Amino acid sequence: MSRSGSDILRRRTVPRQQDTGDPPRRQRVATSAGEPVTALIYEPEGAIYGNILVHPATACPQRFYAGFARTLAAAGLRVITYDYRGVGLSRPADLRTSTVTMADWALIDASAMHRYVREHYPEQPLGLVCHSFGAQLLGLVDEARDAQAAVFVGGQLGYAGHWPQLQAAALRALWQVVVPSLTGTLGYLPAQLGLGEDLPRGVARQWARWCSAPDYLMSEFPDARARYARFDRPVLSYSFTDDIYAPKPAVNALHRALCSATITHQRILPGAIGAKAVGHFGFFRARLGHELWKDAASFLLQRLAAAGESQRVVA
Repeated sequence: MSRSGSDILRRRTVPRQQDTGDPPRRQRVATSAGEPVTALIYEPEGAIYGNILVHPATACPQRFYAGFARTLAAAGLRVITYDYRGVGLSRPADLRTSTVTMADWALIDASAMHRYVREHYPEQPLGLVCHSFGAQLLGLVDEARDAQAAVFVGGQLGYAGHWPQLQAAALRALWQVVVPSLTGTLGYLPAQLGLGEDLPRGVARQWARWCSAPDYLMSEFPDARARYARFDRPVLSYSFTDDIYAPKPAVNALHRALCSATITHQRILPGAIGAKAVGHFGFFRARLGHELWKDAASFLLQRLAAAGESQRVVA
């Protein structure tokens, strides 16, 4: 692999952060595949103004979102995080036995989480926080329109052609050579490549196919184009100029697909928020994110309050 390709992989590593404070409630959520996903539920101490479902990034375990979840809970929002099957608390004992794909993460796991929230907490409106792949899955999950608003962090469509030429060449080598070779040999894609956690073979291989196709996941799921277009909720989308996993053309490609949504795009230079670097994960790190977390919480509270008022008027 080229040096630039190696650099990209190393910089993909999810930084660890400690989960402090009272533990959230752990919940196993049944899926249509017969294998549960494990969720963590952060309850506010007082009044609850809405529910927030966090759709995570690829290979990013839900424990990474704990600090952010606690901040939203302190603002009166019930926050539900979860791990896709094959990751974190939803990982099987032997990852090589997993047959899950990236599409399954959306069609089965994310859909199951939406149903769980709808069935157990119907009295409050729903907002979404979508990190990277978590924003992409809106094209596969009909239930996403249950939400009244969404916050994206590093949301984009991952076709390699959206990257600068040298990075695109390195990424194509990764998808077309490295991923098939390693998953064929090991039975999974190892975290040592720079991922937050190991990835199931089916996830890694489907991800590689999508990233090699100009239409990304729509190359295998053409109906996703109409589903993106139907998502008409207000979106606050954060992207960062130093995020090598969400270059501006890739972010814009997702925004174009969501042609019915009202999107407020904040593309942020790290220095503008007093940071040397933010990248793909810094938003969720407590030492960088507190001011942005307040902005995101305010956006969600305002949109969910408006939705709750509309529901009361209709009723």
